[in-house]
Amino acid sequence: MLSTVTEENFSRSVRKPEKNKVAIVGYNPAGINVYLKLSQHPKDLLRFAGFIRVYDIAFHPEVTNLPPILGKISSFKEIVEEYGIERVIIALDPTDIGKIHEIIQLCKTNNVQYDLISELYDIVYGQVFRQILLDIKRPIEISYRRFFDLLFSIPLFVLFLPLWIIIAIAIKLDSPGPVIYSQERVGKYGRVFRIFKFRSMRSDAEKLSGPQLATENDPRITRVGRFLRKTRLDELPQLINVIIGDMSIIGPRPERPYFVEKYKKEIPFYMNRLRVKPGITGLAQVETGYDESIEDVREKLKYDIYYIEHRKSVWLNLKILLKTIWVVFTAQGI
Repeated sequence: MLSTVTEENFSRSVRKPEKNKVAIVGYNPAGINVYLKLSQHPKDLLRFAGFIRVYDIAFHPEVTNLPPILGKISSFKEIVEEYGIERVIIALDPTDIGKIHEIIQLCKTNNVQYDLISELYDIVYGQVFRQILLDIKRPIEISYRRFFDLLFSIPLFVLFLPLWIIIAIAIKLDSPGPVIYSQERVGKYGRVFRIFKFRSMRSDAEKLSGPQLATENDPRITRVGRFLRKTRLDELPQLINVIIGDMSIIGPRPERPYFVEKYKKEIPFYMNRLRVKPGITGLAQVETGYDESIEDVREKLKYDIYYIEHRKSVWLNLKILLKTIWVVFTAQGI
C-alpha cells in the first residue's frame, strides 16, 4: 500500500521548483492523467511545478514521483508569485462549471494563462488523450484546407454573380441604404477582420440600441432581408473573405468583438472556438438557428468545438455542405 500523499510531506521532500512553471489545477485522477501524458514531452516544453488542490477530499494516487501539491486554490495568488506560475491546466469535472469559471477569473486577475479540459474533448480515463496544450501547426493540413477553400469559393463566386445583381436590386427596392455592408469580426487566434454581407436589416438598425442579437420576428430585419436570412444568401459576399484568406468555407461563425469580449467572460471554453478560421457555414449553423440568447450561444459552442476536433472528417464536412445546400433551396434557415 502506498503511503498517504499530503501537502506537508510533499513540501518537505521536494525542493522549490524553478521559475516559469506550469501547474495543474485539480489534484485528482484527471489531473494526474494529464500530467502523465503531457510529461512525455520534452522537459523544455512542459516544466511542471506541481498541483493546486481545489477540494479538501482525500485522494491517494497509485503513482509515485509526482510533482508536489503547491497549495490550495484559496492561495492561488501566493502560489503564482512564489513558484513563478505562468500557465495552469484546469483539470476538473466538466460539469463543475461554476468552479471552473471561478478559476478562470483568478487566472485573468493574476495574468496567468490557462488551458481547459471539457467534456467536448475525449479525455476519459483509459481512453485516447487529446493534446490541448500545444497548438502544433501542420503545414500539409493547412495547405489542404486552403486548397479546399479556394476550390469551392472561386467557382461559387463566379457562378452566383448573376444572383448578386438580382439580390442587389431587391435590397435597393425594399429599403434605403447600402447593398453590402462590412463589419468587424473576430477570426482565428483573435485577429479582427472585416466581414462582407448583403444587408438584411435597416441601415439604422443599431444606431440607438447598440450591438444586439437578432430575435424572432425582429423588426429591424427588412422583408428582403428575412428571405435572405432564411436561405442564408445574405452570407454570399463572404466568398470574398474566403478567397482573401480571412475565412474558410466551413468553420465556426465569426462573432463581433463586442460579443466575444462579453461571452469569454460568461461562457467557459468560449475562446477555444478561435483555434481555427471562421466559416461561411458550419455544424452549429446547420443544426441550430440564429442566436437569440446566451443559452443559444452556449449550445452552439458545443457544436463548434465538436467540429474543430473532428474537422478532418470528410463525411462531417460533406454532411455540413449538403445540409447548407438544403437550407438554401428550402429556405428553412431561422
